[in-house]
Amino acid sequence: MIEWRLKMNQLYFMKGLTLIEEGYCNDALNLVSQIESDDVKFIYLKALAYIRAGNKDLAFEEMENAIRKDPSNVEVLILKGKLLWSMDKVDEGNEMFWEAHAVDPNHHEVIEFLSICKPRAEEYYKKATKAVFEGNRYLALEHIEKGLEIFHDMTKLLLLRANIHREMTDYDNALGDLERASKFMYAEGLEKEVTC
Repeated sequence: MIEWRLKMNQLYFMKGLTLIEEGYCNDALNLVSQIESDDVKFIYLKALAYIRAGNKDLAFEEMENAIRKDPSNVEVLILKGKLLWSMDKVDEGNEMFWEAHAVDPNHHEVIEFLSICKPRAEEYYKKATKAVFEGNRYLALEHIEKGLEIFHDMTKLLLLRANIHREMTDYDNALGDLERASKFMYAEGLEKEVTC
């Protein structure tokens, strides 16, 4: 009986996705409303149908419900991030993508998000490096902070900030940045640059 219900729920989920993709959002909402399941994917489906129907408020409520039930559901976090972006809440949307990154850094939409953020953060790294060479550590720190707001764990920015903190004899912050950078060094492939 349970196996049959699971298969039926999978069928309903696929049917709901198909209806949404074809523009039949109300039909998808009716279908999802008839399903008796606590599965987060059906709450996700309902939120998606609301988004496609143009009702962002109800979609947002459904996503909040889904996140309460499963705070590490990558698909829900990404959908909420996109919804926040569409509501001109870019920073909040970015935070959802960073949360999704913490859960699954290899998710294709997380990788796409990072590929957008990284070049913008690289610009702040270049500005910070230039400020360091000009002797303006405080301006460099401002640029580093702006870069880290965009790309939280960019190793190059963290290492540069650690160096500045060390030069300013702020060893605790320097060590904190080095520890944080070491977690992400291998992911970015910078270990050779640092060890050579």
